[in-house]
Amino acid sequence: MSAVARQHGFSFVEIMVAVLLLAICAVPMGDAIRNGITASSIAAAKARELRCIKNTMETVLAEPYQSLYAAAAGKDQLAALPLPADASCDTTPRVYIACYERENGAAEVWLACNVNSSDPRLESPLLHITVAANGGYSFTTLVAR
Repeated sequence: MSAVARQHGFSFVEIMVAVLLLAICAVPMGDAIRNGITASSIAAAKARELRCIKNTMETVLAEPYQSLYAAAAGKDQLAALPLPADASCDTTPRVYIACYERENGAAEVWLACNVNSSDPRLESPLLHITVAANGGYSFTTLVAR
């Protein structure tokens, strides 16, 4: 026996190194897969919230100007506008309506919407309408008479 017969296969050390590498890589792979699965459910919730905000804004804009003017409470106060129940909304969106004026590049002016006021600017102010959700989405628009 002059030469040692060539052995085929893997040694025990090679197998242990391979198992160790797989064990080290399995934890980040599991985290990535879990994040991918939860991202799809989060995206679905965000899409529902966006649809809710859009539907609420369309409902508000369908109201007549006088109803919106009467419901105006100010820039940072919730409007007194009754909204119909919407099954697509998990939570009720917040609606803010304020009287707004801006003349030829001048600074913006937030007016107190008072029906009994004698301020000539309140004859036909723009209404600044914002519909916001808890998740961070908000739509804002101006409505003229």
